Amino acid sequence: MTERQERQDTQSTSSSTSSSTAPSSFAPIASVGALLDAARREGLRVATNHADFDQSGLDFLVVHAHDEDGVPWVVRTPRRPAVVASARVEARVLALVRKHLPVAVPDWRVHTDQVIAYPRLVDVPAISIDPEAGVRWNRLDPAAPSAAFVASMAEALAALQRIDAAEAEAAGVPVKSIDDARQAAARAMDETRAVLAPPDVLWARWQRWLANDAIWPRRLALVHGDLHPGHMLLDEGGRLTGILDWTEAHLGDPSTDFALFAGAFGKGVLGDLIARFEAAGGATWPGLAAHAAERWAAWPAMAAKWGVDTGNQGVIEHARSFLPGLAAESG
Repeated sequence: MTERQERQDTQSTSSSTSSSTAPSSFAPIASVGALLDAARREGLRVATNHADFDQSGLDFLVVHAHDEDGVPWVVRTPRRPAVVASARVEARVLALVRKHLPVAVPDWRVHTDQVIAYPRLVDVPAISIDPEAGVRWNRLDPAAPSAAFVASMAEALAALQRIDAAEAEAAGVPVKSIDDARQAAARAMDETRAVLAPPDVLWARWQRWLANDAIWPRRLALVHGDLHPGHMLLDEGGRLTGILDWTEAHLGDPSTDFALFAGAFGKGVLGDLIARFEAAGGATWPGLAAHAAERWAAWPAMAAKWGVDTGNQGVIEHARSFLPGLAAESG
């Protein structure tokens, strides 16, 4: 083991146990060169041909680089001070889920308040963003996702939700009760109603969901929390092989990841996912499909709340773009 590797392993271990409430030494990094210099000070020597950051993520500025052995690395720095604390939680989540999942997750070798770096995982995201062409799907048809993809997703979600809640809580994973989730959704709707101006038919649908005790879950499970296609890595056969960006992971409403799946691939495929999830040992309840669909219908309010809180107008506009379609199916 090289001196650099020893140092990185020490940093990775210590980062996973650091407190999310410890004082932060965060200072914004404004250039690619400054970020690579910060990584070098932590023992990682990498180079890149990119002059600018990859800014596709909402929480981190990213550089795609290679080390002296040609190994590709992802090097990132927080966009905002608030991301520092969530990254400390994410480090603990990664250390926990890596032991249990049938798919790969990032292995942070460098983790400080300024810089996080890990060897890039193999395979490609289900979607990528082209500055000119926009969203491009990779190895997957969103209108007809393959059985292999759905099966691999079900297996990963079942393994994730089988992780013992006590083990997750002991590892420092945040806990959000079902009442917390319900109240957070209600606040998001109230606080963004003026900004979003949802159609009356959709607003009424949101209120019915909040009041419908019959479909809300009675238990918590470990969820990724932001499992959209950009965080799904697929092999050439379209199977899920890795999951990125665990910043929003928590013990909470078990439908959370199913809701985003429904939004990306449709409610018809959601039923197949749930059946395969249950066959893989995942725990369900009679209202899961309906609850996930309604959670997705309310997603614009929750996304807009994040946009308001962070001052990100682009996220608010993106959330607003979903309202006409959701209203049309709510009549």
